[in-house]
Amino acid sequence: MLLRRRAERFAVRVACLTVALILIGALEVGAQGEDLLDQVESLTDRGETLSARDILGRWEREHQDAATPENLARFWYLQARLTPEAARAEMLYLRVVIEGSSSVYADDALMRLAQYAYTAGEHSKSIDYLGRLRQDFPTSELNAEAMLWIARNSHAQGNAEGACTAAEQGLREVAPTDATLLRALGEARAECGGAQGRYTVQVAAFKDGSAAQQLARDLMGRGYDTWILNGTPGDPFYRVRVGRGLDETRAEEVLGRLTSEGYSPFLVTEARRPGGD
Repeated sequence: MLLRRRAERFAVRVACLTVALILIGALEVGAQGEDLLDQVESLTDRGETLSARDILGRWEREHQDAATPENLARFWYLQARLTPEAARAEMLYLRVVIEGSSSVYADDALMRLAQYAYTAGEHSKSIDYLGRLRQDFPTSELNAEAMLWIARNSHAQGNAEGACTAAEQGLREVAPTDATLLRALGEARAECGGAQGRYTVQVAAFKDGSAAQQLARDLMGRGYDTWILNGTPGDPFYRVRVGRGLDETRAEEVLGRLTSEGYSPFLVTEARRPGGD
């Protein structure tokens, strides 16, 4: 009887040790997966997209099946940031918003969807995304920036009153230390109530739509009011532009800033809109 009890206790200890080893192994695998995603995010922020894609592919092969919902949302979010195809990026950001709605990436995914819609001229759709961001994530750090994009969309729609209201609200909410956003909101407020100007600033033109989207994202990240003028079969260029309805003085200011940052921009009168809207 004594030997039997000892054997039973030994079996229980072995079972507990086995479970502990399995849990430790799972934690180690999970930590490795987190490390890989951290590497991808760091490389993406530095613009090293090829290396970031390679590591993200490794994570997908080795960790996706056992990933937590948060890490799956992070995976889709990073995939969207790394894809050069605008349509696929939008699909992935929507997946983050819908399937990863409780993740920390959902509000940023909504912001990026709104920016895509803005550059495509879909201003009502962009405002809908921004409104959802503010409603679903009332404590998000992106709420003041959302008001900037609501102001820009309203301005593009000819809604000066809505643009002014949004810019003023954004200025009330923006952190005093966020100099770039403060400046952009101040510019939006300065433009919203004035007479419509006649100028925009063209930064570049591409036959490749994904290249135009990438430059537009880079410029938006620098705080510029960026949009893309799509081409037509007879004029198949995607023109990346900054500002709409600017007066000459304001357009020259934007031109100077872009030139000082290494771009080769030039002024375009809004009456000349080759390629369609």
